[in-house]
Amino acid sequence: MAYLFAILVLAGLIYVGFRLMRANAARPRTRTIGPDDDPDFLRRLGPENKPR
Repeated sequence: MAYLFAILVLAGLIYVGFRLMRANAARPRTRTIGPDDDPDFLRRLGPENKPR
C-alpha cells in the first residue's frame, strides 16, 4: 500500500513539473526596446543636434 501511495505522489510531482515547464515555454517573451523605440533617445536627437 505504501508503494502505491509513493507511486501516486511521484506521478503527481512529475505531472506538476511537466505542467510548469509547459506554462513557462508558452509565456510570451518581453519586448526589447531598441534605440528607435526609446522616446528619450529620439528626443536627444531632436532639432538642437545638428546632423553630421
